[in-house]
Amino acid sequence: MLWVLASSKRRRKLHKDAESARASTRNLVAAWALVIAYNTAGLFDIVSTTIAIDSGLGREANPVILAMMQSIGGYWVLPKLALQGVVSLMVLWFPHWIVLGFFSVAVIGKSMVVYNNFAIAGVF
Repeated sequence: MLWVLASSKRRRKLHKDAESARASTRNLVAAWALVIAYNTAGLFDIVSTTIAIDSGLGREANPVILAMMQSIGGYWVLPKLALQGVVSLMVLWFPHWIVLGFFSVAVIGKSMVVYNNFAIAGVF
């Protein structure tokens, strides 16, 4: 969508900025660390959600995920993992410090959800 809406000049600048961000070893290391943490938390989110729901003590609060659970059953995991993959690739493509800052907040948020799911299920 961005490629359609942005001018060719803006797209060239975005591409140049992304290349510049990827040229920084520090940014790349931070991006990979955050992507690994994000995907690890994502896997634990799937596990903790399943445990909380199966225990009868929890329910899915995200209406989009709930709709997927109701329509495709256990396969809801596949689109969730696909979205995590897309987000991860976007961060690795443009590891600018602003992107990494916002992404680190997302990693913390996802980790808090995992903790909450396990707490609801009585694991903690």
